[in-house]
Amino acid sequence: MNRETTFWSVFTALALAALLALYAQEQGFFETDNDQTSPGENETSSPAQNASVTPNSTADSPDPLALECLDHSGLARHDHVTLEIFIDGNPYTIESSIGIQTDICNGNENYMHTIHTHDDTGRLHVELNEAGDISLGVFFDIWGHHFDSTGIFDYRTNDTHEMAMYVHASNENATEENRVDSFDDYLIQNGEVIEVHYRPKIA
Repeated sequence: MNRETTFWSVFTALALAALLALYAQEQGFFETDNDQTSPGENETSSPAQNASVTPNSTADSPDPLALECLDHSGLARHDHVTLEIFIDGNPYTIESSIGIQTDICNGNENYMHTIHTHDDTGRLHVELNEAGDISLGVFFDIWGHHFDSTGIFDYRTNDTHEMAMYVHASNENATEENRVDSFDDYLIQNGEVIEVHYRPKIA
């Protein structure tokens, strides 16, 4: 075998090796976990950055009251409270008709969940066929969203953000004196205003 034949044989072999390497890289054979961020790092105030990872939700295990439906015959309780939600200081609109015409309570307009809305003002209608207490978490279970001390919706507390909740009369403002830490376990009382904040931690 002469020198020229040897040269072209080596050149062809190297070219084939390079093509195989490019193919393998394109197929992801050389990917490693070095670029993956471990939990807790680079957390921000936005929902889960990786769309394939959905945070655990309290709505996945709803309170039994969230599954009850009312027929409006002989209500033992009919209260109203105002819920206000703020994400990083921005008000979040609570939609109308939450808890009305759902997969569970899908009858006529008088067949709805124990807590529901008729408009987008944040006014919650709290209705029970039997007298008793009902927690704020029931509304979020009906709405299908996460809510407790760890966060709200897909937002979670971390090194930079916290949850805060205030309960006060309609003619008052939120202060540290009316801050509560029961969140989803808070028992709703007629006529009050409930403010829920997901916000940067206060230094």
